[in-house]
Order: sequence, then C-alpha cells, then structure tokens
Amino acid sequence: MKKYLLVFFILLFYHQTFSQLLSWTPDFATESTTPFVITADATKGNLGLQNYTPSDVYVHIGVITSLSSGAGDWKYVKFNQNFNQPNPSLQAVSLGNNKWSFTITGGLRAYFGMTNPAETIKKIAILFRNGDGTNKLANTDGSDMYIPVYTNALAVRITNPLFQPTYIPVPETITKVVGDNISVTAVSNLPATLKIYLNGVEIQSAAAATSISATPTITTAGSQQIIAEANDGTATSRDTVNFFTTGAVNEAPLPAGVKEGINYDPSNTSATLVLYAPGKGRVCVIGEFAGSNWQEQTQFQMNKTPDGNYWWITINGLTAAKEYAFQYLVDGTLKIAEPYTEKVLDPANDQYIPAATYPGLKTYPTGLTSGIVSILQTAAPAYNWQVNNFTRPDKKGLVIYELLVRDFVANHNWNTLRDTLNYLKKLGINAIELMPLNEFEGNISWGYNPDFYFAPDKYYGPANTLKEFIDSCHKNGIAVIMDIALNHSFGSSPMVQLYWDAANNRPSLD
Repeated sequence: MKKYLLVFFILLFYHQTFSQLLSWTPDFATESTTPFVITADATKGNLGLQNYTPSDVYVHIGVITSLSSGAGDWKYVKFNQNFNQPNPSLQAVSLGNNKWSFTITGGLRAYFGMTNPAETIKKIAILFRNGDGTNKLANTDGSDMYIPVYTNALAVRITNPLFQPTYIPVPETITKVVGDNISVTAVSNLPATLKIYLNGVEIQSAAAATSISATPTITTAGSQQIIAEANDGTATSRDTVNFFTTGAVNEAPLPAGVKEGINYDPSNTSATLVLYAPGKGRVCVIGEFAGSNWQEQTQFQMNKTPDGNYWWITINGLTAAKEYAFQYLVDGTLKIAEPYTEKVLDPANDQYIPAATYPGLKTYPTGLTSGIVSILQTAAPAYNWQVNNFTRPDKKGLVIYELLVRDFVANHNWNTLRDTLNYLKKLGINAIELMPLNEFEGNISWGYNPDFYFAPDKYYGPANTLKEFIDSCHKNGIAVIMDIALNHSFGSSPMVQLYWDAANNRPSLD
C-alpha cells in the first residue's frame, strides 16, 4: 500500500550546522576556544564504529584554513602514522552508548601549531577510527566530517533540524504527513534580536536572546525555506535551510524493451534510466538535467515497478551528443552513480589524469554533489571500425602477452601502447591479455578492485581510443583478451553501496 508522506530534504547553504552524528561544546568555536569538546555518535553516519567495544578509537584531525584549496586540503594534520603504534594523544574517550569524545585544550591555533597570523581557521576536519585503521566513523556516504570555526563577530546557527557535518551541505531526510509541524531551533553567539522565517514570512521572534524555537506547520508541497536571523543593532547574520517536499512514490511497470542501465531513445533527445534496487523506499535522479541542479525535484522522482525491484524514469529534452553528469539519490541519503554507465567522473582521482591521456575530460561538478557521478550522452561519437572481419587465432595456438598498461608504458595510455605493437608482434605473440581495464578504485592499480564494469578506466584514455587500439591489434593479427574480476567489489562500487553493512564491513544480510 502506498504511503502518502511528505519527505523533507534539507540543504544548508550558509554556516555548517552540527548533527546527531557530530556535536560539540561550546556551540561557536573560535581559534582561541579552550577546551573544545567534540562528541561523535557511532549509531549515526556510516555506522563505521557502531557497537565497537574496544577502547582503541582515535581521531584523524586537521583544519581547513584560508590557505586551503578545498575540502580535501587538510592542514596541520594529526593522525596515527603507524597504526601498530597509535598516538595516545589522539585517543578518544568512550562515553558509552556508542558515543566517543575528544577534547582540544590550549586553543585551536596552538593545538594545530599555526604560527602564520595571516592564516585563519575555517573548519576543523575530523574522522574517528579504530586502532588499526580498519573501521572509520564518517558521514553516511563515507565523506569527512567538518566543524565550523567562527570569529567573534555576530553569528547564528540552526541547530534543529539536525544535519550531517559535511563540508558541502547534503540533503537530510525528515518524513512528515501533511499538516505535521517541523521543529526549528537556532542559537546565536551574542545576544540579539532573533527571528525565524518560513518562506519569507516571520513566524517567531525574540529580543535580546541567544536562542529561539518554533514549530511551524508545513501545509504545502514543493520548495520551501527556513531562515534564522540575528541582529544586534549593528550587524546581521543569517542561517538558511532549504527543503523540498514530495508526494507518494508512483508505481508503473517497466516500459517495453528497456534493460538495466541507460536506454537511449532513437530521437537522441531522451533516455530511460533503469535501476535494480529492491527494498528501497524511493529513488530520485539528480544531476545536470534542466530543473534538477543536483537537488531532489518532483519531476525526477523515479517510478517503482509493482514488484518493488526496479526504479525507472524517462529523461526528456536532452541535447544530442552533450554529456550530462547524474546520480541516483536513494532514500534521501545515498548518492550513487549508474552501475552500468560507460563513463564516470571521480572527484578523488580524475585530477591526476593528464590532459595528454584524456583530452577535454569533463569537469566534475564540484560544490554541487559528492561521490562518483555517471555520464549520460545521447548520440555519443562513434568509432569507425577498420577491421570488421577479424579471425581470432585458434585457442590451441595462442601465444599470449599479458600486460598492465600503466606498467608497460610510462605514459599509461592506449595511444602509446598502440605504438608498441610492432615490438610485441616481433616477439611472435598473437594475443594481448590486458589486465582489467574497466574503472577500478583509484588510478594506480592492477584493476582487480573494479567498481564500474562497463566503463573503461579514464587513466588509460577515452573509450574510442581503446577501440582504436583494439582495431590496430586486429590489423596486425593480434587478438585482445580482457582480464576481468567480477567478485572483487569495494566501497566505491554503487552495488556495494546500495547494500552495505558498514558496522560489520560486509554486504548486509538482505
């Protein structure tokens, strides 16, 4: 039976707020705050330390400063360089009930050893790990956790609804029935006139206060906004929550002829996406499609098949040959790429791919989403095969040369490898076995840790350049054998992420 619920997706744009996963005292840390107590709740986030009973939990901590290039540019990092001999000064204290605490004393600048007066702290970056580093408590998607650091200027922060402490705010989920109230609380670091607005209408105010609460009723669906404002007569500070409400999941059978993954329409202006995800409550497509802007929107909610196994949607209005980056947002929290995609963008690894290897690589949508994204492209440039009648060598007479592209040629790309075919041919071989070439974890790998089975790894070059290499091999009478590993999937695989038991570091029992 369909449940007619309103689901609220909350996106914070200004100051970061704390969450049930991570909280801290005092509410507004400055560079001189001491002591500063950080508490993590292991029953939240990715559950990486849930029910972990040994006392060997340590923090991996640093700061994002005015000189950092982004969220990944941690500075003045303190961590266990040798997990076999962990640093006791980084050990967290167990508070029981799956909670762990870590205290910084002496002020933040002194603790992190900052001496440049022109460099200021923007955020504290932190993770909690067990002693040998195998278990990590982080956000739901495994991303790092951050705590804002303030100046002495007036500041206000919404503390309820609660959020994950991400660097770039991501949606949280609160399920409400139409007519329910939503609890809102905000705090300020200085006495001020505090106000709360719902969709531009003031719903609560308090004079000379440092906290304010309200419980407005949500009566309509669609995009809405809550603003907390503090004004002390000379300065104004605001914190904003944007949330989206959506209705019930629509049930509909799969369109005729579609299969899992991306199904392109002959018109080259639409595509039908099909995701196999039994047991999930709702799935939405987010990305670069008109009207989406990487946020949950009604028109991009996917249909669920009556058996509950498949989710599908047809995306219209596409421009032929244009690359669109997109993800699936599952149950309002998990972002995954399309498992069957033929190209991904990876924020952690693409930056190390030279332009000579992959010219014109599409830019990752930094600041709009997190995690690996998939690519959809109607009318993608086709490769014109020169050899259409290749006869494979008899398997009884194969002479195979196995190679790893990144080790065999320093430039680790298909063009350079193609230039070595005369050398390989002179050796007397008639087949080349390529170690796994589909997308795998990281860039420097043998390939036996795959995450996307149908996407050639960009570290070796574009897909059409791979095809050109195979074509050249066939011209020289050389067969190409692809080495594959289908049973080694790790954390960046969307199929792993869909059904992962982070607490026990294994696939979930369902």
